[in-house]
Amino acid sequence: MKKKRNIWEWLAIVVAILCVVGATALTVAYGFTVGNAITFVIALVLIVLGLWMRKMPRWIQRIISIALKVGIVFFIVMLSIIVIHGSKDTVTFKEDCVLVLGCGIRGETVLPTLEARLDRCLDYLKHNPDALILVSGGQGAKEDIPEAVAMKRYLVAHGVSEQQIRIEDKSRNTVQNFSYSKAVLDGLFTQKEYTVAIITSDYHAYRVGLTADRQGMPIHIYNAGVKWYLRPSAYAREVLSICKFWLTSI
Repeated sequence: MKKKRNIWEWLAIVVAILCVVGATALTVAYGFTVGNAITFVIALVLIVLGLWMRKMPRWIQRIISIALKVGIVFFIVMLSIIVIHGSKDTVTFKEDCVLVLGCGIRGETVLPTLEARLDRCLDYLKHNPDALILVSGGQGAKEDIPEAVAMKRYLVAHGVSEQQIRIEDKSRNTVQNFSYSKAVLDGLFTQKEYTVAIITSDYHAYRVGLTADRQGMPIHIYNAGVKWYLRPSAYAREVLSICKFWLTSI
């Protein structure tokens, strides 16, 4: 009698499908990237394990089964942590500065995830209109201008004064976002300790907190949402990014 698949095999298949859907959506929205390629590879491995693990030698099945269970449990725990942190806003609307983190443009066009962050910044300014704004993001391979320049243009087009905005246009990742932005803010606020409201996507909030702690920058977070079709791949890739962060911190 044919043996039915167990819960772990079904979970591997489901996670693989979510990864494929999310990575495909990200590829359509932002173009094919190394991160998307890694997500597709992970999905392929999970599908192979979910569908054909039972045909492998029994000792290999045991090893893979243990690894699969540990991996899926770890993935679920990490997703839970990411979701919990992304559901909590900690801003007081009394911060001295709003730091908006970049996340990719196409040519000179602001894409949906970054647009959501900038709209969140506009919403923050309704509560704290005098806060200084710092937009942070360098220029990627398929970007005609630095992300920070496009971000400033977007905010100005929506009524924010140019004099209220500062840019940091050299950073290429989250760690650099913080280290370069901190240097800018330290130069601007020389007479006092300043407070910072960070605006990023909800899936990014946990890693942002870890990075800020490493940089010695106390922050409050104001989370922006993400399009539903981008969430599967964004969350899957964020788990990998957090693992990378931990490994490089050792």
